[in-house]
Formats: sequence, C-alpha cells, structure tokens
Amino acid sequence: MIKVDYSQYTQAELHEALQQITPDSEHYSALLAEINARQEEAELHEQQRVENGPQNAERRVKVIGYIQLLAAFVMTVGLIFGPLTSWLSFISVPFILLSAAAGYTAIKEQAKWYWLSILNQGLQVVSFSFGVLNYKYTGLGGIQIGFTWLKDFELSFGILFSSTVRLTGNAGAFSLNAVQIDVLALVLMIALLTRRERQQ
Repeated sequence: MIKVDYSQYTQAELHEALQQITPDSEHYSALLAEINARQEEAELHEQQRVENGPQNAERRVKVIGYIQLLAAFVMTVGLIFGPLTSWLSFISVPFILLSAAAGYTAIKEQAKWYWLSILNQGLQVVSFSFGVLNYKYTGLGGIQIGFTWLKDFELSFGILFSSTVRLTGNAGAFSLNAVQIDVLALVLMIALLTRRERQQ
C-alpha cells in the first residue's frame, strides 16, 4: 500500500481529493483525519485571534496614553523653561491638564474616561490661520497635510516634532491663510473611537 502524505496538501487540494475518493478507499480515513486536524487548527487560530483582539486594542490605547502623558510633560517643561512672552503663554495650561488626564485614564484603562483622549486628539486634528485668528495644537508632533492661500492655493505637507499650543494671531498671520489636517491625530482618534465602541 502506498501511503499518501496529506499533510503536504493545500486546503483546496484536500477538498478536491475528498470529492474524488470513495469511502471504501484505503486512504479515506487518513484524508478525513487531515481535514479534521486542519479544521481544528483553523478554529483554534480564529479563537486566539478573537481573544487577542481586545488585548491588542488595549495595548494601543495604553501607547496613546503614554504619548499623551509625555506630551503633557514636554509642554510643561516648555512652559516653565521657555520664553514667557506674555500672559498668553499660560493658554497651554488647560491643554497640559487635558493631555495629562487623558493619558493617565488611558493607561489605567478607565474606559468611561476615554472621551478625554478622544477630545485631546480631536483638538489636534485641525489647525488653521485666518488673518489674526490662529489655532494650532500638537501634542508631540504630527503629520499635517493642508493648503495655504493668499492669491493662489498651495498644497502643504509637514512632519512636526514639537508641542505647540497657539490660539492667537501675529503680524505675520495677516499675509497667510491656511487649513491643515493632522493625519496622525486623526488616526489616533479613530483608534480610540473604535475601542470605545467595542467596549460599549
């Protein structure tokens, strides 16, 4: 009797062999055993994937939490040791507190407070400059795409590695209008929203 090694067969080849073999064949039981073993293996793999899904999501939320805590720290250092141009420098204090609270609750997996992280990331998604009105908030940086215009529209792209809170205008702002979307903040916000929806 020639022994057939069904373990070398692909799933498609196994099912094709099953259609061509008869139950009284000497290879029939070996073929069924291999199909059943593969099915159990696939079910076990799927079960592990389902079980690991929430753990991976929790890890992502924790990473976002650490990023927010680090951003709060960097902004605090900037506020303490940076140039104090005016009382407007203190406008970053609410953002520091928000980033710290959002980071802490995300790390501690306090799901009912995930909205703080969502809000914190949401405030970073859009930045703009219209005349003297100027708004920009970045935690540790971002990947920004947008457009600027005065007479002509120009597309812009930038990668930032800085913490910025700006809620006012300056003399230079009169010459430039701009709208930018922070892709990184948008991705992090969507990840948080997805995790929150799954928990609810």
